[in-house]
Amino acid sequence: MADRDDTVGKRAKIVAIALGMLVGLGVAAVLFLESAWMRGWLEDQASEQLGRPVEIADHGIRWGLPLTLELDEVRIANPDWAETPDLARIDQLAITLDVGRLLRGEIELERVALQRPELLVLRRDDGSTNLDDLMDGEPTQEQEAPLWPEVFVIEQGALSFRDEGQTIALEVAFETPGESTGALSLRLQGEGEVQQDDVQFQAGAQFDIEARRGAVEDFVGQLGDSRLEGALAFDLGAESPQLAVRLHGDTLDLDRLGLMPGPDEEDAAQPDDPEAGEWDRGLAQVLAELEAIEAELDLALERLHYGGQSLHDLEAQAAVSQGRLTIERLQAYQATDEEGARSLWAQGWLESQDGRLAADLSARFERIDLTAALAPFGLGEIGTLDGELNLQRVEEGLVFDDTRLDYEAPQWELSLSLRADSVEREGEPRVHLVGDGRYAGEPFAFDLHVGPLLDLTDDETPYPVAGELSAGDTHLSLDGSAVQPFALGSVEGHLTLQGPSPAQLTDLTGINLPELPPYRVSGYLSYADDLLTLDGLDGSFGDSDVAGDVRLRLGEPPQLWATLVSRQLEADDLLPMLGVSPDTGPGETASAEQQRWDAEEESRQMLFPDRPWDLEALRGTDIVLDYQAANVQAEHVPFTDLALALELEGGVMSVEPLQVGLGGGQVSASWMMDARQEALEGSLQLAIDQVNLQALLDEAGLPEVARDTLGVIGGRGDFHYRGRSLHEVMAGLDGELELAMAQGWLDIIAAELLPLNVANALLAALTGEEQVQLECSYVQLVAERGVVDLAQFFMATEIAHFTGAGAINLETEQLDMAFEGHNRDLTLFTGNSPVQLLGPLREPEVNVITRELLARGALSVLGAIVAPPLAILPWVDLGGGEQVGMGCEQALREFER
Repeated sequence: MADRDDTVGKRAKIVAIALGMLVGLGVAAVLFLESAWMRGWLEDQASEQLGRPVEIADHGIRWGLPLTLELDEVRIANPDWAETPDLARIDQLAITLDVGRLLRGEIELERVALQRPELLVLRRDDGSTNLDDLMDGEPTQEQEAPLWPEVFVIEQGALSFRDEGQTIALEVAFETPGESTGALSLRLQGEGEVQQDDVQFQAGAQFDIEARRGAVEDFVGQLGDSRLEGALAFDLGAESPQLAVRLHGDTLDLDRLGLMPGPDEEDAAQPDDPEAGEWDRGLAQVLAELEAIEAELDLALERLHYGGQSLHDLEAQAAVSQGRLTIERLQAYQATDEEGARSLWAQGWLESQDGRLAADLSARFERIDLTAALAPFGLGEIGTLDGELNLQRVEEGLVFDDTRLDYEAPQWELSLSLRADSVEREGEPRVHLVGDGRYAGEPFAFDLHVGPLLDLTDDETPYPVAGELSAGDTHLSLDGSAVQPFALGSVEGHLTLQGPSPAQLTDLTGINLPELPPYRVSGYLSYADDLLTLDGLDGSFGDSDVAGDVRLRLGEPPQLWATLVSRQLEADDLLPMLGVSPDTGPGETASAEQQRWDAEEESRQMLFPDRPWDLEALRGTDIVLDYQAANVQAEHVPFTDLALALELEGGVMSVEPLQVGLGGGQVSASWMMDARQEALEGSLQLAIDQVNLQALLDEAGLPEVARDTLGVIGGRGDFHYRGRSLHEVMAGLDGELELAMAQGWLDIIAAELLPLNVANALLAALTGEEQVQLECSYVQLVAERGVVDLAQFFMATEIAHFTGAGAINLETEQLDMAFEGHNRDLTLFTGNSPVQLLGPLREPEVNVITRELLARGALSVLGAIVAPPLAILPWVDLGGGEQVGMGCEQALREFER
């Protein structure tokens, strides 16, 4: 018995000791868990997880079931750049744990309570915030599992938000409505300033972290004078994430909210250019990424301000489902004006199919001001758009159905009406574009069949283009292809161009094109890298043919290179370049305007019209031209061929050489012209060598005279001019022309060479012979300020000498000249009355000077007739030398005697 008592006592002592040890360990554990060391360990763990220093002023444990950890005055530090030290402060954080799960090694939060949490969020000009580096490290698998309490309590929470760049300062109060069970429910109420506008709002919010869904409900806010209301809901835990947004309000100003990027931000935000031929893949890729979400948008605003522009009565209902964006309704109005409202309406869908965009869209535009609508994107003046657009994007391209658009761009003096429908042409899908418009006041029209508007930015695939364009009476036909047609990457194909005159295209193209009679040219056109080439050019202008190659470099200024040839050139086809009408008689080719020119010249009896030249066009284009004509036809002038090399740069033109075949000889010229001043200035030097007089007579319509006539003419000329029209140039002409012939035979009917019947009357009066031998002929004309003086005229034949004097006024186009004959053998003298040539250049009259005419003043011109000096002899040799007859030297010496 005594032994049993001893055993029991021993066991009691052991139990007491064990209990004491357990109590000691418990007390030690309590003391350890509530110790300053433990608080420091908690601070270190939180600091390591957040990447910021964390301070806990005090902590404690409320022992029991459940167990509650209380942390007092918790502080999370701001980054060094922040002016205030704390990112967050919490007066008390109480975390209640499930002890049973804790003993099993699991953590379950039964309740989390925060008293007076304060959070400060800062955003700098560069977009960085004081939250950026929080928890930078990758979360572990354990950290990814959310710890969410069954009950959440927040009392007197406060959030402060500061954005220096956008001038935003907000104070938001938040707390749970009592104990929030399951999802976190918050009441939000805020105020502050956004872009100097007062802000007030309130809303309710719910967040279920475990289910990964939440919502903002009953949002009501005031921004300045604008009132907004709406809601937002999201569910990230669903099979497909879901988002629904509703926003209604009277005014939303994106500019004041800082939501419209500036120019630099716009440039930075532009995506890289898509690969060639994949202009739609970027949008298709975005839509493909939307396949993973479901979304709805309901937007209604009385007025939306963006980029300095405004829309009103904006309504948008859209949804995203399985990658398809459905626009149920999009409607907006621009500011109205005296012509009424400007509006946009659209509906349809877009989606990604096999990596490409598919769409079915309809839109109506009512005088939409594209300049205003797109102003925030820095596109400049664009114009207005009106009409209907109905299109589908299918595998073959864009399909149009009953699309009509009217476009106005006053800044470009452009108006355009377009109709588009998809058709099939030669078994291939095409888009038929037909329309008309006006550019720079001139009407134009087009009728084109183009490819199916697919891969318009492909820089490798040719894009078919065929049809006709017309501007006034000018018509262009093209059958070819284009690469990147909207950007005019390159164009090539067979081209035909015809019209009244190339000059009518100068304003349209900005290229100096000459005034010519009606023309038609064709060739193979190619355009790439701002270089336009027309190979194998073949065609005509007026009654002349032309062929060759042309290159045009577009730029400032445009540069034109051309190598052209003509098998036959009608000389009058070049006259319109001088402002003179071409021949308009039967069988001649001239435009309606050039026919009006001819009628005007005829009614005004003008040889030198006063139509102003387009000097600005001469200044605006650089030209290098090499031109040859094998056969030149001209009325009354025996031209044979023509060759010239022309260079025009910066308004200064030089033509050298300029060579014209004339009567078996040649006229060589050097021509310079300067269009940089208000009036054209220039010079012309001529050299006339070995011109056959017989050919001149034959071409002049005197074949019988030519048959009995021999002679070779030579000469030199040097002229300077200034003016803005041919009339002004002739009215101020300065220079000198000398012509000579020192051999030959002349039929007396060759008097026709002189205007009307002057020489005929003179020779007939002096001789009775049908043919006379020429011994010397010399003419010197001197022009000063448009008045051409017949300084020297001398013609010696075997039977008589002739002299003359007078002047031509090129400004008034009047002449007054007299010619006198002197028989070498008095026995042959039949009469030596002088002859006067008087009147307008187009129709002068011939008078034999009688005593009555002398009384009326004809003596003044007769008094100017003088004998030519012997000094002309070396110069006269240019006319053919002293090989026939007695020559000029003997003739002049005999005349002096």
